[in-house]
Amino acid sequence: MKRKNHLVLFGVLLLALINLSPSLPETAQTGPRKEPDEEAAALRGGESRQPLREIEVYTMMGTSEFEFLQALNEEYQQRSGAVVNLVNIAPEQAYKTYREAYATGREPDVLMLDGAWVADFASSGRLLPADLYEGGVVAASDSLPISAASVEWNGYRWGVPLDFDPYGVVWNPKRFTATSGELPRNIEEWKTWEENESAVKTIVGFPGGDVRAFAALIALWKGTEEEQSEQSLEEALALADRLRDRTYLNGVSAQSGQLPSGFRTLVESDELPLAVDRLSRLGSEETSTLRLAPIASSFKTAALRCLGIAANSDRSRESSLWIAYITGHETQSSWYQSTGHLPMLRAIYDEPASLSLQRWLPDAQVGRSSADSKKTAAREGSWSRSLERFYEGTLGIEGLSAFFQP
Repeated sequence: MKRKNHLVLFGVLLLALINLSPSLPETAQTGPRKEPDEEAAALRGGESRQPLREIEVYTMMGTSEFEFLQALNEEYQQRSGAVVNLVNIAPEQAYKTYREAYATGREPDVLMLDGAWVADFASSGRLLPADLYEGGVVAASDSLPISAASVEWNGYRWGVPLDFDPYGVVWNPKRFTATSGELPRNIEEWKTWEENESAVKTIVGFPGGDVRAFAALIALWKGTEEEQSEQSLEEALALADRLRDRTYLNGVSAQSGQLPSGFRTLVESDELPLAVDRLSRLGSEETSTLRLAPIASSFKTAALRCLGIAANSDRSRESSLWIAYITGHETQSSWYQSTGHLPMLRAIYDEPASLSLQRWLPDAQVGRSSADSKKTAAREGSWSRSLERFYEGTLGIEGLSAFFQP
């Protein structure tokens, strides 16, 4: 009798544990949704099934692009009747601010995240799986291929891609006569160019402390050949070492997100032969004294932003509907013109107004590595400090080599 009672009690406890345990969908949704959510469609008509509760959104944007987001948010509030409070944080302070907000239990409902942070936040239980979002958010198959590893971890999506900002190179063709105005194609040609420019005090520039820009510059020097050896990396780092005192490092304004003296202006005025920076700061127009090209390998380190919902938010429905609106086709169509960042929707690039941007798209085979993605944010912080020491002259190239290993 006692044994029977024990079995009954065990069964009751097991059922209770099953009901209380959180669970995720068995498979992540990667294909397009069959039908948009009814509420998402209703919002476009100014109606909603239920009144939408107030939500708070943390963003990390420059001043001008945040103003554009505020205008979009105002339109959304008028259509939906919702209240959405936007709180903008300087991009360089966002990661620390977000972690502090979680530590004090004051996290917002929605966060704008760098793609390099998603795995960190997801693995710590800070984000809601995107498969549980409501409101017809963009499906994974409708986004550009570089977004997958940036919003996925452990087999699930944890955010919705918003935009990306690849690195490009600007140069003055008059300073590349040996290659008929074009850029050198391999490390040997870069060495020859360096020798020809030996009388020039400053020869190359990129934003100070921007480790992704430095990685893009190294990728540029390694060349565009099909096979790039470990030796080409060593030679590119050695070139960076030789040009250490001839490199112009410019800082980015925290308030505007722009460079005080843009590299574009310096190259056009022949004050600097070559510079590497993000597309949003370089622009897309070429002139007789300035040429511009994407750095193909830099798509692996392109600055990608996405929107995620905090795991503890009790307003996932309201948050999902807002994200669906901001990342939808209607708003993404004008995203580049207004922010300088490229939209993530594939369909946008087939539109006549966006055809000129197609050269900035990565090949389908180009992706972002998901290896050790949980450590990416901390790793970049460490690399940034090492990069600063390198250009201060207190660290050799050996201290940087490790950060280029997989």
